[in-house]
Amino acid sequence: MSEFEQTAQKSAQAIGQSYSATAENMRDYSVKMINMAQANTVAVFECARQLASARAPSDFAEVWTTHARKQFEMLSEQARELSAFGQKMASQSAEPIARNVKQAFDKAS
Repeated sequence: MSEFEQTAQKSAQAIGQSYSATAENMRDYSVKMINMAQANTVAVFECARQLASARAPSDFAEVWTTHARKQFEMLSEQARELSAFGQKMASQSAEPIARNVKQAFDKAS
């Protein structure tokens, strides 16, 4: 097998590994998004339940303010998680290709 064929084969393997890592990470990302959507839905229904049982306008305002604060905190945390996960996904997806390119350059030097 020629050097060109070996390099092409290694490149194809690196792309396959990158695709596999991306597919696995996308599956994990989807599960994470579903879990976050479920948590947000539960919080909305809990707020609605509390609002429905409020007896005075001050109770209504307190429930609404508390819910808004908790939702802001939850959404901020979810955004941090998704950002970190996205960075991890990009790194894991690019790693096989970057490693293959590095090996090709090292071999050429």
